Amino acid sequence: MRRIAFTFLTVIALASTTMVAVWAASPHYKRGPSVVDNGATATATGTIAGLGNGNVIVTLSFPNATGTTTCSNPGNGNQADGQNPATPAATSGSQLITKVKNGSVSFAVTTDPPPNPTPQAAGCPNGQWTAAFNNITFGAGLLVVQQETFQGSGIYVIVLTTDVFLN
Repeated sequence: MRRIAFTFLTVIALASTTMVAVWAASPHYKRGPSVVDNGATATATGTIAGLGNGNVIVTLSFPNATGTTTCSNPGNGNQADGQNPATPAATSGSQLITKVKNGSVSFAVTTDPPPNPTPQAAGCPNGQWTAAFNNITFGAGLLVVQQETFQGSGIYVIVLTTDVFLN
């Protein structure tokens, strides 16, 4: 009987601790998010409150971004606008935040510049030309905030997902 009572009390203690941890987490934006077009990259900033104490990863992605291109002649370096201004330019960037203070973090995450397109994708006269993006149109994107389930566990769960738009 004593062993059953001890087991029962242990289960109750673990359940109440787990429930408190779940109820305590209520992630929300305290400020932002705000997204800015930097030309070839985009930057999202904001502050999130209601987190636990685990590490946070903030990811900004634009899977359907497109870019206008410039083609450069290999012989004389002359440039001509590409013939295909809607070249795919998917891009993303992440920020790891290891210092969560009182369940709150501020972030500033910038996407990586997309790799330049092939001369064929950019509409250059032939494969000898060099293609480069000169501007990216980001459109709709996604801001995902993930947090470690327990500090140091290395297991992340999504706590916030926000659609962002840049035109």
